[in-house]
Amino acid sequence: MVTSPQSLVSAEKDLLNLAARNEILRELFGTPAARNELLSELKVVSLGVNQVLYEQGEKIDVVYFPIDSVVSGLAIMEDGTTIETSMIGCEGICGISTILGSGISRQWSWVLVRGNAIQLEAKLLERLVVRNENALKALLKCYRSLITQVTQRCVCNTRHTILERLCCWLLMLHDRVGRENLRLTQEMIASRLGARRAGITVAAGMLQGLHAIEYHRGQLHIRDRMVLEHAACECYDMMRGDLTDSPPPELFRLFAINK
Repeated sequence: MVTSPQSLVSAEKDLLNLAARNEILRELFGTPAARNELLSELKVVSLGVNQVLYEQGEKIDVVYFPIDSVVSGLAIMEDGTTIETSMIGCEGICGISTILGSGISRQWSWVLVRGNAIQLEAKLLERLVVRNENALKALLKCYRSLITQVTQRCVCNTRHTILERLCCWLLMLHDRVGRENLRLTQEMIASRLGARRAGITVAAGMLQGLHAIEYHRGQLHIRDRMVLEHAACECYDMMRGDLTDSPPPELFRLFAINK
């Protein structure tokens, strides 16, 4: 079956519209050179809840740009306990360490919220950043935000209460999915926060009492975001603010760009 030129143009337009919903891809496509180089190599994939994108120690062959899905970076202890170290949605990219000389995943990546993502071979992204300064800037900005999130959450997990951490986590998730209705079990939340389910039950009950959320049989509805923002620790504002900042220009001079 021969595909008509009109169908190809329509398919490209649909892919561009979908790619524009991921902040990093939108920035990468800001220059025609990068757009032309990557567009034909992108693949739309559907991600399911608890799908494993990378195992710890696994070689990163492909990267993912979430569209309406959310992915957790998880540390798993020898006794099986887990804690989320990062949350990546439409603002970022999964597998970014591959462009920094580390093609091995240091942690597990599990899908938290099902949805679509755009997949790209890691070697093609590496090739792009060597030649395209704008692409490098976009990815370094994303990497800096990821490092901010990881380090801030380390502080948060040590210093703040389960209630504060739960509010912060729900706000981060809400920012990435853009909707109030979330399919989350208490086991899933506990595994991400490194907390006991009983502690999550108590914290969620307090938030329901404040009419911030409704929770019933694995369905969580955010009723009043302002209450969550008031009850969350300062870590949320620090992580959210970093997403809008750009790295200092001096950082880019450290990298040699082959033009």
